[in-house]
Amino acid sequence: METSRRWQFKICVIGDGYVGKTSIRRKYLGQGFRSNYIPSLGVDFAQKTVMYGDESVRLVIWDIAGQPQFQSLRKRYYEGCSGLVLVYSTVDKESFDSVTKWLVEAKGFMQDLPALIIVGNKIDLRSYHPKENIISYEEGLEFTKKLSERLETSSIFIETSALTGENIDKAFDKLTRLMINPKEYQTITTMHEVPVGIVEKNQPSESTSFTPTTPSNEPVAETPLTKDIALFQEDEIGQDMTELIELRAKLKEAEDEFRDFSLEIETKLLNLKNTVHVKKIMYEHLRQQITQTRQEWADAYDEHVELDKQKKVEVEQRLTRFENIRKQIDNIEASVRKRVHDLDLEKRIN
Repeated sequence: METSRRWQFKICVIGDGYVGKTSIRRKYLGQGFRSNYIPSLGVDFAQKTVMYGDESVRLVIWDIAGQPQFQSLRKRYYEGCSGLVLVYSTVDKESFDSVTKWLVEAKGFMQDLPALIIVGNKIDLRSYHPKENIISYEEGLEFTKKLSERLETSSIFIETSALTGENIDKAFDKLTRLMINPKEYQTITTMHEVPVGIVEKNQPSESTSFTPTTPSNEPVAETPLTKDIALFQEDEIGQDMTELIELRAKLKEAEDEFRDFSLEIETKLLNLKNTVHVKKIMYEHLRQQITQTRQEWADAYDEHVELDKQKKVEVEQRLTRFENIRKQIDNIEASVRKRVHDLDLEKRIN
């Protein structure tokens, strides 16, 4: 059974929120563009199998949320990453300024940066925005060149539109080639400098032929027995050839079934592995949150008990004070009544 080499790469798509990361991934996977964008909930992953020449390449694409609330989870998402797609919006200066921040984060988590492609997305919106908000192609290219020299890593720059699909496939094709063969590109390349296309390799064609033996120059006496033997041999060869063709067809069918079965199982295993990995990270994060919440709850309860004690003491003290004041009032009132009564008696006597 012939086997071809198979590759598998994990690609992380990073960048600020609302720059089009999810739309780029969906467009590349053929799921269409969604204008009612919903921010990614932490991470989402999908996969696609492409051909690099005669070699099968499986791309596992992780769409990492850019919102600040997911920053504590992102470290685990970078593990095993073979390629980075760093996206900014060509009509959002702030997202372009954040490119350096994202690379610093990625390098801090991975030490050595993998194959990198910087994508300026939303070029279809340039005509609808003021010039001061637009990042030109030249700015993106110059930034990528300087960045590549500073970090000493192979980088590719390209501009795309997730709405129209412009250069989406080319971006992932270039990144795939860079991951498989980094030497194919210079330190910095652009979509205009390197022709894009599938590397074609000569694939041997399988053919089966039957070459008859060269007849001898000597005449052979033809008898009825000789004719029968020749016909019998030709019949046998024909039967063998038919059986051989049938067996080859069965073998190819069995190989195709096995390949489909293997691919289906591997796909399910990969999805389950990624799901388990993400759920484990989410579980650890939730456990930390539960621990923190439990401590906050205990602190709040202790504070409530202490404040309740203080309240009881304060109430008791104030009630005692009120009682003392009432007693003083009663005493003064009794003294006043007595004096008034004495005065009345003196007036009557006089």
